[in-house]
Amino acid sequence: MPPKPVIVVVPGAFHKPSDYAGIITPLQYQGYPVLCVSLAVCGDARDDVSPEATPTNDAKALHAQLLPLLDAGHEAIIVAHSYGSMVATASIQGQTKAERSVRGLAGGVVGAIWMAGFAFPAKGRNISGGEEEAAPMSYHRLKDGLISLTEAAKPLFYSDVPSQAADAAWASLCKFQSFKSLNTFPQFLESEIAIPKLYLLCVRDQTVPSAFQETMTQVGKFDKVLRLESGHSPFFSVPGKVVEAIAEFSGEVSGRQDAPLPYSDTK
Repeated sequence: MPPKPVIVVVPGAFHKPSDYAGIITPLQYQGYPVLCVSLAVCGDARDDVSPEATPTNDAKALHAQLLPLLDAGHEAIIVAHSYGSMVATASIQGQTKAERSVRGLAGGVVGAIWMAGFAFPAKGRNISGGEEEAAPMSYHRLKDGLISLTEAAKPLFYSDVPSQAADAAWASLCKFQSFKSLNTFPQFLESEIAIPKLYLLCVRDQTVPSAFQETMTQVGKFDKVLRLESGHSPFFSVPGKVVEAIAEFSGEVSGRQDAPLPYSDTK
């Protein structure tokens, strides 16, 4: 039986790898190697973040750790949350198992999972298909090319997370992110990713509305959609469901038939 693929978790805006411990730890318990790299576009101090940082910088940081694993023959599944889907798309281009095989390289990305992620309709255009840059969100504070979050973001990010856990999660977020990271329009689209793609649609999401996510599943030509009764942070509110979805998808795309080990969501 082939070895389990590496699960690559790509954080959402302002998030850190530690925020995904609720899915990383049980995946490791099930025997999956897990890679989660800090975003280059985020930081806890202004001096930590370049206003010019984009998803391309994040993809380069991810490649620095992922490509050696692929070169060693590993398969990988990318699991991207929200903004992280933009990083994932840039990271997957040219690195699928089929694309690498043509170049005589081992390993490769064999599957992709979006959690409330994005799909762009046209190259060089914004998420709506236009050419104009997006304005900051209502919960953003923009200064000198960097955005920070106002308290208004907290109930949107953690609408269904218990208050104590939501407080801890909010406190752990990065304080700054480059605004340019949200205004870099791709030249490679999610619909062009030629590997199995699963969309985890968070039906109670207050940050990325479920109707918008429904559109993204079509724009990105996702093969399968799984609807979670969750807000924007299912790795906090329903981590067991996310782990089960990843394990099942992994079995489908890697040729393994492992039954997920028992794991219950706790609050």
